[in-house]
Amino acid sequence: MFAVETQKLTKQYGKVYALKKLDFTIDQNEIMVLLGPNGSGKTTLLLILATVLKPTSGKAEVMGLDVAAQPTQVRKLLGVAFQEARGFWRHKPADILRFHASVCGVPKTKAKSTIEDLFKDLELWDARNKLFMHLSGGQAKRLEVSKVLVQRPKFAILDEPTSQVDLRGKRQIWEKIRELQEEGSTILVATNEVREAEYLADRVTVLDRGKFVVSDSVRRLKDSIAGGDIVELEIDTSEPKSLEKALNLIEGTVKITNAEENRFKAYVSMAESWVPKMTEICYQNKARIHSIRITEPSLDDVFLHFTGRTLREDDK
Repeated sequence: MFAVETQKLTKQYGKVYALKKLDFTIDQNEIMVLLGPNGSGKTTLLLILATVLKPTSGKAEVMGLDVAAQPTQVRKLLGVAFQEARGFWRHKPADILRFHASVCGVPKTKAKSTIEDLFKDLELWDARNKLFMHLSGGQAKRLEVSKVLVQRPKFAILDEPTSQVDLRGKRQIWEKIRELQEEGSTILVATNEVREAEYLADRVTVLDRGKFVVSDSVRRLKDSIAGGDIVELEIDTSEPKSLEKALNLIEGTVKITNAEENRFKAYVSMAESWVPKMTEICYQNKARIHSIRITEPSLDDVFLHFTGRTLREDDK
């Protein structure tokens, strides 16, 4: 059984489709990252799975439970960190987390130590008795994610969990999400931040304009781009043209350029298998390798490859 499964899931507002016939699965104990720009349908999918929105048509199940027909049972399994931090403006972070833990059935003794640890680990300790309205954007976001981390749900949903958070804070949150997975949670993260996706994902699902585009591991998505890896070489050889010709014959080579003497730039698929073959050819041709620099495609490049658009295009 999948932890999450949708079949032809559709959400329509008038003539506009936020999701259109989406088929989508998450495995048990997997971190799935939804990648797409604003307007791609990420948040709509999360809100349907969280039983906040009802689908127009199609089906969505969480742990075998239908989100439309069995919302109460689904909510018992869920923990949600919303895109916009939620909190009454005059409440304090410590009170907010204690209340959340109580509602979710976390024992008081366990909740107390967990909340203290989270405040320290996520650098919220000095802000624990501030009013919610006085928190910075980054502090409020840390607090929102902390609700899920206190709850330790079977299925965790996080919508842009590190927006407005500095790089140090992002890494702290990512580590906490990883710990949650290690304890057995299935996790769904929506983001348009490629660094976050690459750090967290067991698999990435690309959404664009409400439609499923592709789903796979980060490595396989990058390897699917022909010529996406760039290998820059500095090679001492007396016959650069002959070497260039030989390198072009390696399987996975898309293009070789030799703009400067003894400097080559190779556009290849799967550099990890191309480079060993290149070194063997250099040895056979008595060419000495001085340096190798490999640049792999990013998830921005993956999105562009599959959709023809950039992740930030809709934000302009």
